[in-house]
Amino acid sequence: MGGDVTRFHELWLAASAPEDPTRRPGVAIAGRAAELDVVRRHLADGAGLLLVTGEAGMGRTALVGAAAASSETTVVTGPCLHLSREVPLLPIIEALRTLHDTDDGRWVGNALRACPAYVGSSLARLLPELGAPSSSPSEDPWGGERLLSAVGRLLQAMAAIRPVALHVEDCQWADRSTLDLLAHLTSASSPVPLVATWRTGDPDVPQDHIDWLTRVRWTTGVTTVDLETLTLEESVEQLRLLTGSAPDPADAERIHARSQGLPLYTAQLAGSPSDVELPPHLADLLDRRLGDLDEDSWRVARLLGVAQRRLRSKVLSTAGGMETEALEEALRTLVGRGLVETGPGDDAALSHPLFVDAIHRRLVPGEGARVHSRLAEVLVDEPDVEPAEVAGHWRAANRPGRELVHRVAAARRADERFAPRQALDEWLRVLELVDAGERVEEVDTWDAVVRALEAASQLGDLDAARGLVPRLDARGLTGQRRAVALQWTASLEMADGRPQQGLALLDEALALFDGQPPSHQLDELLAERVATLMQLGRFDDARIELRRGLEVGRVLDDERSRRRWTAISMWVRMRSGDLEGAVAIGREALLSASARPDPMADIELAVTTTDVMLHTTAAASEVEAMASATLEEIEAYDLTLSNCAVLLRGNLAWAYLVQGDVRTAREWLRPVTGSAPDPNTALVHYLLASIELREGDAQRAVDRCRDASAQISAHGQSWIDGVPWLAEVELWAGRVDAALRVLDEALEVTLPTQALMTAALVSWHARAHAERLDRAHASASDRRRLVQQLRAAVATARTDPFGVADCDVSVPASRQSWLAELSRIDGTESVADWASAAAEWDRIRRPHDAAYCRWRAAEVALRHGQGTIADRLLKRAATGARLHVPLAQAIAATARRAT
Repeated sequence: MGGDVTRFHELWLAASAPEDPTRRPGVAIAGRAAELDVVRRHLADGAGLLLVTGEAGMGRTALVGAAAASSETTVVTGPCLHLSREVPLLPIIEALRTLHDTDDGRWVGNALRACPAYVGSSLARLLPELGAPSSSPSEDPWGGERLLSAVGRLLQAMAAIRPVALHVEDCQWADRSTLDLLAHLTSASSPVPLVATWRTGDPDVPQDHIDWLTRVRWTTGVTTVDLETLTLEESVEQLRLLTGSAPDPADAERIHARSQGLPLYTAQLAGSPSDVELPPHLADLLDRRLGDLDEDSWRVARLLGVAQRRLRSKVLSTAGGMETEALEEALRTLVGRGLVETGPGDDAALSHPLFVDAIHRRLVPGEGARVHSRLAEVLVDEPDVEPAEVAGHWRAANRPGRELVHRVAAARRADERFAPRQALDEWLRVLELVDAGERVEEVDTWDAVVRALEAASQLGDLDAARGLVPRLDARGLTGQRRAVALQWTASLEMADGRPQQGLALLDEALALFDGQPPSHQLDELLAERVATLMQLGRFDDARIELRRGLEVGRVLDDERSRRRWTAISMWVRMRSGDLEGAVAIGREALLSASARPDPMADIELAVTTTDVMLHTTAAASEVEAMASATLEEIEAYDLTLSNCAVLLRGNLAWAYLVQGDVRTAREWLRPVTGSAPDPNTALVHYLLASIELREGDAQRAVDRCRDASAQISAHGQSWIDGVPWLAEVELWAGRVDAALRVLDEALEVTLPTQALMTAALVSWHARAHAERLDRAHASASDRRRLVQQLRAAVATARTDPFGVADCDVSVPASRQSWLAELSRIDGTESVADWASAAAEWDRIRRPHDAAYCRWRAAEVALRHGQGTIADRLLKRAATGARLHVPLAQAIAATARRAT
């Protein structure tokens, strides 16, 4: 029947088997599929000894328990205890007593009757329940050998009655007699499956036990399962089993990074809300693992814990003030205790990152600062050490003057590597140190502010920019510095939705360059002015400035300038109605090789090119192909969360989503939406909410929109770009008033301009009003009055929102949908109204939009008694609504009414 036979068998056994104290309740474990299968097969039909090894917390007991719980074999466990003195055969006594108590001794008694007489009398030494022993150990010199043989004969006899297996737990603490017994049973080819678990890396295990393990591994009939750490996916499954629900991906990655896949550590960290403090039990466990160290071993461990990285032996020796021989002996001690691992080269590191916490807890006041200072002094001469690492050590040592020198170097290194996130953090720290009174010749405060602003701009971090711009303060400045201050202030005005004020500041800055030769500053100001003019809908003025900017760029002969003006030219060409020409410009530029690497310029160009393609009928795969080389650059330079890289992924996701491919759209957003929305990612979280809505999780979509909106402090052009997604979520979630509020606010901005988004916004606006009136059962007069108001708003716009069809292929479809929604409002809608809109959406391959229109058409047909037409429309609508759960549900509900 296609089911899981193994799982059915487990359930059947659980339901039908009588209660048995040797059986454990079902144990679910994460991962370990191959290892679990080995143990299960050994318990079912194996012979000899199976060793399950792994360091503390690796899940040895859980693995054997999970296998035993699903086995028909009775698995009896004898735990070894870490006692102050040995108790001979203690785990065997516990195991035999458990077997004896299983059924009041009947199973053991029946087995003994099938054994030679010496078996029972010998075992009576271990189990008084069996009667008095025949002799004392002092009276029988061969009693020990007979006792080992007796255990084997009893287990064999019991196995002849029903399957049985012996599990000796934590054998690293076993007494010598137990180890002798296991070796005897193994060499005697006992048919009873034997399982022994052994904790590796335990410093308290005696050498003779380690020698026993080495010998037995090579014995015939012994199989070993060495447990490794869990993968991230397996740790996610473990967290799901622990909590009963799927963990947040960011939390799972955080926990796995700290636990390194060690199941015990993962289980402990699962209950810890942050990385600030370890759970008490885990902290105590790590402290005990660290144990007492001699002076040299502590020096090495302390250096590795404070450095939190691998260190070469030269660094350890110099920073620790140790001779080579002393260092080598300390490393041997630490490696032997499982605290440190050495690499193939001349270096060493702590064997687990959580040991860092244990070491830091042992530091006394002043000790950590002294170690940080020594590390900073030594690491600065290491060839592979970054300035940021050295600066971090000086900061931890509370030496701000020394830190500032290396912090400036780190910031400049980040700029050179196109790493805006690190660059912003470093420059902000530089400014913090300068504000505290530190000075260094290598940096000018003005330059540090401007560099920080450039990094914030690349990241789209408006909050950081707002904190930095006032430090430029144009008052009292002259020349280029005044122009820079005015330009950054203008950028903020435009980002906050005040383009007129921004334009005035740019004009003031440009006036400072009258009569001056072309410069990079002039080039940037002209580019920003063209963008602002386009945002205001002043395209004729934008074209004039474009010609001026192109001339300045030609004189400068600079690659970044060329790419910047290429992007602007594309927008101007598109707004002139030449979509194909605009795309061709971008394609040629992206394919041309740059004289020097400039990934930020390439990403900006790819964003513009794909943005233009979204206004065409280009297939999503074509949009992706256009961005493919740039995506490789983003990966190579680790720029995934830079502002333009986020926008690029948003463009690719939107290209797939509008064509109905919800799954691929989600995949494109996954790398930039794994954490909570922030000012840089808020827009793509709106888009992800639209995806979640289509997947059927409307409440999650609403919550995400709320969180994203909280990160957008100014409702300017960027926010407007996300309003259609926000409105869609609110409408399908039944929050009509919320949808109307955001649409009203967006239209207040776009109707006085020539924004391309206006056509889509007025269509959504009409739909929201139609929903509101339908719910309110509004009167015919109210409906007619509203239609007049909506038509008047469009008629009085700066330009006709539907008159830009040559700039955006979706405009005719938005217009037809708008007209259909208006007819829905005033009660005059027809099948033809909605069918015309559906046809327009079909023309540009937008299946979900077309399906919505056909659903509305079917509703009209049903009201007019046109059942056959409605049925045909609903079938086509259902096909188009695949992967759009709420729309598909609405279509299905209408179809049920039709029958």
